[in-house]
Amino acid sequence: MGLASSPLHRYCADPDLVMIGDRWYLYCTEDGLPDWSSRAFYVYESGDLCHWTRRKILDLDQVAWWHGGQGAWAPCLLVRQGRCILYFVADGQIGQAVAPGPTGPFRAAQEPFIARGDYDCLPIDPSVFVDDDDVPYLLWGNGRAYMGRLSPDGLRLEEGSVRSAVPDNFREAITVCRRGDTYYASWSENDTRDPSYRIRWSSAPSLDGPWTAPQVLIKADHAKGILATGHHCITRVPDRDDWIVAYHRFARGGQGDGCHREIVFAPLDFADDGAMVQVSPQVGSYWYPARNAVTP
Repeated sequence: MGLASSPLHRYCADPDLVMIGDRWYLYCTEDGLPDWSSRAFYVYESGDLCHWTRRKILDLDQVAWWHGGQGAWAPCLLVRQGRCILYFVADGQIGQAVAPGPTGPFRAAQEPFIARGDYDCLPIDPSVFVDDDDVPYLLWGNGRAYMGRLSPDGLRLEEGSVRSAVPDNFREAITVCRRGDTYYASWSENDTRDPSYRIRWSSAPSLDGPWTAPQVLIKADHAKGILATGHHCITRVPDRDDWIVAYHRFARGGQGDGCHREIVFAPLDFADDGAMVQVSPQVGSYWYPARNAVTP
């Protein structure tokens, strides 16, 4: 397939972008299938966010608790104590798999990490946040957002640490990042099949708040044919104040809809007062380190 406006040249969604050493690793949902029915996870590796190598890292047939239900969605990666931990969604539950490196092979745990019914939400769309004190957190949810502190090795949730909230018009894909003394929460609103799917953000001096009034981070640009801009991640380039947002949208041209989505990258800037600057979606995709667009 062409997909000239996406550097992956494939239907993909739900990005999680991680930089390890001088390499980028992207974990995402394989898309282009009815009802989001992918049965495997892949990692994409790049040196510039433009040219990518794709490798399979986990098949749902290798997940003991998956019995052919809903597909493989929304993976994210945490690096802890020399191991890579993949959190992922299968059959509407969050799983966990461990590997010695970012390209696998990953071995899944025998039971779901967060099972359906454990909390008052659909347990999907995990993301990880590691605070400046090296404490890791897992976030997830649909309709209600949850966050829990992980153990130092990332293999379990600390007892009594889980909290929940419903950010303004929250739908899914909650994520947190920190810049200096400010925490930023951002999430998706509406439905991924809705052209108005978009990203909002809020900030606070601590994870306990108080949180500012939500503002738009990325929304559709109908004039450019860019629709359904949502389910993102925010990544800081290590040791630099350079930030990148990856998000998905309807694939431009052809079959663009909620099951045919593409991933692109954009620089994320901050105003003098610390506010996130609203991203202006472009047809092409950003690449690093030079701030240029890869245009079709």
